[in-house]
Amino acid sequence: MPIVYRCHKCNSVVFAFIRAGQDYYGVPSPSELTVRIGGICPNCGRSIESRVSLSNIVIALSK
Repeated sequence: MPIVYRCHKCNSVVFAFIRAGQDYYGVPSPSELTVRIGGICPNCGRSIESRVSLSNIVIALSK
């Protein structure tokens, strides 16, 4: 099942972990991803928070 990080403002995909073996380090945590992309959305420029609350997590089946 893919893991997708999206921007809250523009809903663009900031990072997608599609399959095992894609990255040597595995799925990045929100704080690791924030450091990796510089803390801003590459599409709209909004700052991305490294702390995530449970209300911001959406689990959905993909087709």
